[in-house]
Amino acid sequence: MDFCTNCGEKYMNLVDFCTNCGSRVAQDNKNMPSTLKTRMEIKKNRSKTRLLVGLGSIIGLLLVISVTLMVKDFFKPGPKSNVAATKTIDQSKDKAVENKDQSSHDHHSTKEKSHESSNLSSSDHILPASDKRVVSEEDIANLTKGQLRLARNEIYARHGYGFKSQDLQTYFSSKSWYHPDPSFDGSLNEVEKENVDFIKVREDSL
Repeated sequence: MDFCTNCGEKYMNLVDFCTNCGSRVAQDNKNMPSTLKTRMEIKKNRSKTRLLVGLGSIIGLLLVISVTLMVKDFFKPGPKSNVAATKTIDQSKDKAVENKDQSSHDHHSTKEKSHESSNLSSSDHILPASDKRVVSEEDIANLTKGQLRLARNEIYARHGYGFKSQDLQTYFSSKSWYHPDPSFDGSLNEVEKENVDFIKVREDSL
């Protein structure tokens, strides 16, 4: 038996070509590996080459997949833009509401400041919502003592209370919304009671 000088496989002495790789076999001992070590090195080198080729293919495939995923994620429209757009819209709505509320508050403040106890022709309320919400310090901060008295009795006037004080009766009779109701017994809701007491404290402090 002899060994192929190309692949290191054994072959029969009588053949001209290697049955493993097809290479022409050496015809004399000069072209043949001289030792078993040389033959083993040939096989080992072939195995290493195949292993390196296989590893290179796997690494290349992984790199291609990674790059593809990165490019896909980069160009994929994320939900962040939608969230940012929604947030911007919500902020615009909130700003519009704030501006509307501020404008309404400024309007009411201007009207309240313009009321004086001698103004009998006005048809507005001094504190328009004193029957529905608790009055704050800011609401009455700029009212005079006379205006505070009117604002406090305004709460009763809404129910048609008949005033004994001539000035109060004259003032509220000039309001289009005032309608005397003899059946009113002076009962107020909790918000109105709290506002009457609150305004009275401020009135007495002046």
